[in-house]
Amino acid sequence: MENIEDALLAADRAAAAPFVQTPPAPAWYPLAMAIYFTAVAGSFPLLQDDHVLLGAGVLVVAISGLLTLTLTIRAQRGTWPRLAEAPPEIKRVVAVFVSLAVLALLVSAAIWFWVGAAAGLSTVFIASLAVVWAYEFRLYPAAARQVRQRLV
Repeated sequence: MENIEDALLAADRAAAAPFVQTPPAPAWYPLAMAIYFTAVAGSFPLLQDDHVLLGAGVLVVAISGLLTLTLTIRAQRGTWPRLAEAPPEIKRVVAVFVSLAVLALLVSAAIWFWVGAAAGLSTVFIASLAVVWAYEFRLYPAAARQVRQRLV
């Protein structure tokens, strides 16, 4: 019986490894993501006004930057694990992250609508910076630590 339990624990550890053995995000990552989200949000008013080329250019540069960053991170880590296979602690923290991101989007849109584009874009920047920072440096590391402790 003990061998089966050891084998199951070893299998759980192996399945969790891509989620708990990843290096931490670099310190500049939340800033890069905040710039990306702000650039994407800022491109839409430009596309609606008579600045279509500028808006399209901002959008293309932002998306190209995100794609480059994503491919670089995947190449460095050698894997891109699927969330469906994540331990429950990781799934929960991703759900919290998505909820915070939606809340940030709603707050930013409300401020944009009531106060104006400059305030809305500032809110996009600050909110996305805060949400990504919290996820990368507090929420995800805590969840990964919980998984490692559970699988000891």
